[in-house]
Amino acid sequence: MKVTFPKFKSSDAELNKTYEYRAESYSKHVKKTPDGYVVTEFLPDVSWAGKYNTICCATMHHIMEGRWIHEHNVIEDYLRFWCDDEVMPREFTNRYSFALADIFMQYIKVSGNYSLATEEYESLRQLHHAWDFRVRDGLYSQACNYDGMEYSISGHGYRPTINSYMYGDKIALSHFAEYIGNTADAEKYSADAEILRQTLNERLWNEDIGMYGVISEDGIMQNVREPIGYIPWIYGIPEGRDECFKYLLDKNCFLAPYGIRTADASHPEYMKYYSHVCLWNGPVWPFATAQTLTALINYLHTESTPKITDRDFMSLLNTYSLSQREENGEPYIDENIHPDTGIWLARDLIKKSGRTDTERGREYNHSTFIDLVLTGVCGIVPTTDSHLTVAPLGLSLDGFEAFDINYHGRNLEVKYDKGIGLSVRVDGREYFKKSVGNVKIEIEI
Repeated sequence: MKVTFPKFKSSDAELNKTYEYRAESYSKHVKKTPDGYVVTEFLPDVSWAGKYNTICCATMHHIMEGRWIHEHNVIEDYLRFWCDDEVMPREFTNRYSFALADIFMQYIKVSGNYSLATEEYESLRQLHHAWDFRVRDGLYSQACNYDGMEYSISGHGYRPTINSYMYGDKIALSHFAEYIGNTADAEKYSADAEILRQTLNERLWNEDIGMYGVISEDGIMQNVREPIGYIPWIYGIPEGRDECFKYLLDKNCFLAPYGIRTADASHPEYMKYYSHVCLWNGPVWPFATAQTLTALINYLHTESTPKITDRDFMSLLNTYSLSQREENGEPYIDENIHPDTGIWLARDLIKKSGRTDTERGREYNHSTFIDLVLTGVCGIVPTTDSHLTVAPLGLSLDGFEAFDINYHGRNLEVKYDKGIGLSVRVDGREYFKKSVGNVKIEIEI
C-alpha cells in the first residue's frame, strides 16, 4: 500500500535521494490483512515470522518511522494487532525484545491521539508483565539473538537493550494510567521505572570501558564496547557519563568508512568468523545505527555542553545515508554491511554458500531513516503535550525544508536557509528566527 510521508528536500542531493527511497520502501511493507494493516520486516516470507510474516523485533522502528505517515489508521491497526493475543499469540510477542507501551507512546508523541492507548491499556499491562519472568535482582535478562543481535561479543545476559526498553515501557504505562485517572497504577509504574533506572545505572555501567555494558547470567561484566551502550540515552536514563560519545568518532573503535560498527574494532573478537550470515560482532547494522543516532539526537537536544557536535551527527547521518546504496550507486538497503568495503554482507555470504534466498533482505525494514531526518536534521522534538520545540541539528547544510507534516492534528512546516534563518509554520502561521549561531523555536500549538 502506498503511504504518504512528509516531503523533505535539502541542499544535499544524496540525503534527499535516501529519504525518498526509504519512503517508497516503507510503503512496500504495509500489508492489508483480514486483521487490519500490518507492517513487515522482510518482503519475502521467512520461516521464523508469525502471522502475515510479521516479526515484533523491529516494531519499534516500524512505529518510529511510520508515526509520520498521514494514514494513521495503518499504524493504529498495526498497534492493535500486537495487542490481540488471539490474533498474535504471546509466543511471538514474548520472544524478541518488545516494549509495546513505549512504542504506543512514540506514536502518540506525533499523532497526539491517546484513544487507542486508553482502549488497550490492560493489554499493554499484560504484555509488559509477560516479561517479569526475566527479572532477577532487579534487571531483565535476554539472549542476544532475541535482542535481534546474534553472535554479539557481549552475548546473553543483563543487557542495556531490554532494560532500557522496559524502563521506557514503565514510563509509558505510568503516563497512560495517569491519563485515564488510575493514580495507583501511575504511581506504581513511575516508582518501578525509577528503581530500574537506578539499578541499570549502578550495575550496567562498566567503568573499565566507560560505557554501559552487559553482565552475563553468571554475573561477569563483559569488557567490550558496543553501540548498545548508547541505548539508555534514548530514554534519558544516564546521569552524565557522556565521554563515551567520543568513541563514535574513533576509527579504532566504532567509526568505519561505511558506518558505525556493532563492536569495538580493537577488541580481539571483532569480526570473528562464525558460520552464520547475521553477525553483530563488528558489521554495520542499520538497526543499530538507527538506535545509536536516535540516542545521539536525544543527547544533543538535552545536553548543554555535549562532547560531540551537531556537525558530527550530520557526518554520521550522511555516512548512514550513503551506505544505503548498491555498487552502481542506486539506493538500496539490506541486512548488514561490511564496515570497510560496503558490501551487503548477509546477501554476499548467502550467495557464496549457494543458497537461493539471496534477495531475502532486499528493502529490509529493520531501521529508521525518515524519523532521523525529521527529528535530527529538522529538529522536531515530539512530545505528548502542546509544547513544540524545533531545534535543528542540520545547520551545516545550506538549507532544508520539510512540509506536509501531520503533527498533533496540525499542519507543520520547517524551513531553514543558512543566510536567512529558521522558520516554522503551524497551520500557516509563521514563527521565525534569524540565522545567528544555533537556532531554536519553542511555541505552544
